[in-house]
Amino acid sequence: MAWRTGGCAGRCLLPLVLLAASLLDWSLISLVNMIFFFAIRFVAPRRGFRAWRLYLLFWCTIVYSVLASLAQVTFHLIWCIEGEGWVVAHSWWAKLVGFARSQPGESPSVIYFLVVQLSAAVLALVEVFGSRLYQDSCWLNFSFGIEQIGYHLRVACCFLLPAVQLVVSISHPSWISLPFFVFSCIGVVDWSLTSNFLGLFRWWRLLEIYSVFIILLLYVYQLPVKFPYVVLAFADFIGLFKISSNSEWPEVSSGISLLFYYFMVRN
Repeated sequence: MAWRTGGCAGRCLLPLVLLAASLLDWSLISLVNMIFFFAIRFVAPRRGFRAWRLYLLFWCTIVYSVLASLAQVTFHLIWCIEGEGWVVAHSWWAKLVGFARSQPGESPSVIYFLVVQLSAAVLALVEVFGSRLYQDSCWLNFSFGIEQIGYHLRVACCFLLPAVQLVVSISHPSWISLPFFVFSCIGVVDWSLTSNFLGLFRWWRLLEIYSVFIILLLYVYQLPVKFPYVVLAFADFIGLFKISSNSEWPEVSSGISLLFYYFMVRN
C-alpha cells in the first residue's frame, strides 16, 4: 500500500506529545507512551521506507490513546461513586498501571493526562486521514516553516552534540554513563589525528541505540514497584537513580541531558 511517510504532525508534534504523556507520571500506561515515542522516532525519518510501519504505528497510537483515556475516566468515575474508601484505588496495581493518580474531584493530573493523551490521538488521526489537509496552502506553508526550523536545529545539533554527549558522561559519573565518556575521548582523539570534525560522530549509531536502552531502563526503575534488595544494589552499582523532588542536581542534569542527547543524535 502506497502511503506518504508522514508530515509535520507525525514527525515533529506527535513524538513530543507522546514524550510529554510518558513523563506526566511513572506508570505502565506512560511507559507504553514512551515506547510509541521511540518507535515513531525510529520509523518516521526514513524517507522512501515502506510506510505501512508508520501507518500501523499511528493506528496503534490512536487505539491506545482512546482506550487509555476511557479506562482512566471509567476508573475515576467508579472511584467517585465508591468514595475515598474504595480499596482498589489504593492498591499497588492501580498505582503501577497509572489509574490512581490523585484523589477524585481533586485530580488536575488526570485532566492533564486526558488532554495530552487525546492530543496524541488527534495528531495521529491527522496523519492517517489528513491527506486533504496537506494539500491546503496554509498547512503547507506551516509545514514548510517547521521543516526550515528543523533544518536549522539539525545544523545546530551537529555542533552541540559532542558537548551534550560530554555532559551526559560527566554529570552523573557511573558505569552506565562510561560508554558516553569513552566514545567522547575516542572522537576527540580521532579529530585531533585526522583533523576531521566528523570523527566526533563516528560512534553515534551505537550510542543512539544505547541511549534508548538506558532511558527505558531508567524509566522502568522509576515505576512504583518494590524491587528486591539485589536489584536495588545492582541498580545503585551501575548508576541508576530515582527521580523525585529530592533528587540532586547531577541526577536531574544527567536525565535531562540524556533526553537532549537522544533528540540531537536522532535529528
